[in-house]
Amino acid sequence: MKHRVKTKHFNRDVKSRKALLKNLLRDLFEHGEIKTSESRTKEVRRLADKLISKASENTLAARRELHKFFGRRDVVNALVDKIAPLFAGKKSGFTSLEKTAPRRGDNTTVFRLSLLTGDFKLTSLKKEKVAKVAETKVEVKTKVAPKAKKSEEKK
Repeated sequence: MKHRVKTKHFNRDVKSRKALLKNLLRDLFEHGEIKTSESRTKEVRRLADKLISKASENTLAARRELHKFFGRRDVVNALVDKIAPLFAGKKSGFTSLEKTAPRRGDNTTVFRLSLLTGDFKLTSLKKEKVAKVAETKVEVKTKVAPKAKKSEEKK
């Protein structure tokens, strides 16, 4: 019997299952959509709705709880500063689930889970990191013409 069993186990131990879900959630928040099997998308959708509603509080305690879950500051900042404000008027239903074509290798039905962001295009977290690093390294030093020697100035 499956009494009081809330989550799917995916035939993995606890650490592997948590790592799988964290990576899927990070990809969902980074790219705006993921494509994977039905059971994984349903589990990720359940967690994503909880995390987005927690991020919409925009408090220090909420940021700490999200950081405790992800362990990465870039994901937490993107979730609280970019994604959660898009859903300011909503309490739930932040994602949509669509059935797509079967996977070619094993004929498993693939589902697409995407954030309901409307026209807003999410930017990749990795691209932002690269842009920040590039901005800091672009500092161009201009060469100043050397001052004329005193003997030349007197002439």
